[in-house]
Amino acid sequence: MNQQKPSPTIDTVSAFNPEFRNHPDQILDQIRSAYPVLHDESVDAIILTRAKDVAQVLNDRNIDCDPRKSSPGSRLRQVHRVDENFRPSLLRMDDPDHKRVRDLVSKAFNQASVDALRPKVEQIASDLLDSLQGRSSFDLIETFAEPFPMAVIAELLQVDADKREDFLQWSKAMNQLFNPRPTPEQLASLKWGSASFHAYLKQIVDQRREHRGADLISSLITAHEGENTLTEWEIISTCELLLFAGNVTTTDLIGNGMFALLQHPEQMEKLRVNPALLPGAIEEMLRYDSPVTHVARVARDSPGIDGCPFHAGQTIYSLVNGANHDPALHLDAHAFDIERENKRHYSFGGGAHFCLGAPLARAEAQIAFSLLLKRFPNISLKPGAEPVRKITPSFRGLESLWLTVPSIEETRS
Repeated sequence: MNQQKPSPTIDTVSAFNPEFRNHPDQILDQIRSAYPVLHDESVDAIILTRAKDVAQVLNDRNIDCDPRKSSPGSRLRQVHRVDENFRPSLLRMDDPDHKRVRDLVSKAFNQASVDALRPKVEQIASDLLDSLQGRSSFDLIETFAEPFPMAVIAELLQVDADKREDFLQWSKAMNQLFNPRPTPEQLASLKWGSASFHAYLKQIVDQRREHRGADLISSLITAHEGENTLTEWEIISTCELLLFAGNVTTTDLIGNGMFALLQHPEQMEKLRVNPALLPGAIEEMLRYDSPVTHVARVARDSPGIDGCPFHAGQTIYSLVNGANHDPALHLDAHAFDIERENKRHYSFGGGAHFCLGAPLARAEAQIAFSLLLKRFPNISLKPGAEPVRKITPSFRGLESLWLTVPSIEETRS
């Protein structure tokens, strides 16, 4: 007698599942085909993989973000460790607080501020690559993809250079914020990283209130709209969000993007021959192997999708790579094509919560790949050193990516 195969669950599409971590497309295709609106009864959550459904949820202002609105005992409450002291950052705020804080933050952190920072970002990237001159191989993640965005954020906040290593360690510790299964050691590391960064930022905010500068923290303090200003908590939590979310996603974009180019040498050659393709190539990297695995929302009572109603407090997981690889949205969706005409993706979310840091992430990636391909035109994967995927529940990236450099261009561009 044939036993019916159990339905997929949220754990099926987790980085804790080795099959999904290393080969997500096959599992996502199967779910999209057989369970387009999947109800995981074990955690009372809805899982979406179709692009049209993900777009509908992300753009629906009647669907919430605050995990305190999710059902008691939900996975979302567990991940965010919701208790009586929990306060959401901008990432998890709902209106009217979300609109008020985002509008004020946007006055200080926007496309214009990123454009003004760009020369410094180029210098940071160039200095890091200088340190690799003469080496025959290196781990791209450890030597460049991790320290690069961290140094950019440190520059944005205008913190002391001797604090950058602390920033990196705090950021790694705070990534456990999204881990539903932290070990006691990881939980202790999270508390240490969060407390250390919070204390440091409070000190800096106090200093900048007395002596303003040209940095983001000073701009956040100064930002106002009528009588509205940001509270100390809102300033600090916004900077914390930049540190642990903005850092890890850019690291993963650089690592995933380089790995995709190395797996598709014909695409890398196109980019070398025609650097004007770079902005579009970055969008294809984001679509093809998104650093963000899913976007979680909290439902209100509604008709839902395709006859599957949503009830208040139910968590909705929109699987980003599922939507990005939906054949209904993209022809040959699993192909990596930097000249793809339609590069629409959901790697920066959507709707009112579209990623505020998207302009900075795009600028960092464009600068990183432009310099990497100029400095190391013959770069390749190091034989015998297989890339290692991180086990990070909310993000998809590489723990290591060892590269070989047969010859290094000695002149700086």
